[in-house]
Amino acid sequence: MNNDIITRIKSGDEKPYFALYKTHRESFINWATFSYNISIEDTKDLYQETFVILWNNIQEGKLTNLTADIKTYIFSIGKHLILNFIKKNGRSVTFEPSLLINESYQPFDMTHNDDHNRIMVEEHLSKLEPKERRILEMYYIEEKDMKTIAAELGYKNADVAKKRKYEVFRKLAGLVKNNLQIFLF
Repeated sequence: MNNDIITRIKSGDEKPYFALYKTHRESFINWATFSYNISIEDTKDLYQETFVILWNNIQEGKLTNLTADIKTYIFSIGKHLILNFIKKNGRSVTFEPSLLINESYQPFDMTHNDDHNRIMVEEHLSKLEPKERRILEMYYIEEKDMKTIAAELGYKNADVAKKRKYEVFRKLAGLVKNNLQIFLF
């Protein structure tokens, strides 16, 4: 079905293109504003830019077939644009989660902001339940795969563990978000 849509758009049929646009618009806006804390107006602009890129990729032959759902492809383009937007506007910088979770990490040139952020993360990590903290440690520090984490922590399968890891990370991020001076999900 995805490849049929791509073929139709490539041939100039705009109907499936606009149908895709309408179908995923609301969920993209909700996802982007919640996950990246950017304004709805900026999110709408980025969504439109995402679809310009989608159109161009199809027309230029860069996208001819998909093995994943087209929604995944659209959101991937959008995520890339969002991260560039945030970086360009200097609102925050990225971090390596394992560095913030790993309490033994001590960089040589830690700035005041990094020091403040580390203290905030460590303070809030201690507020997590032991199993919540453990899933983050296993994934980010010990670099265990989700199947192993699921087995060791008693989750039904890797997908459940992955969802739980995401929820715990979001919980941690929510706890520290207002206290961090520089932070990006």
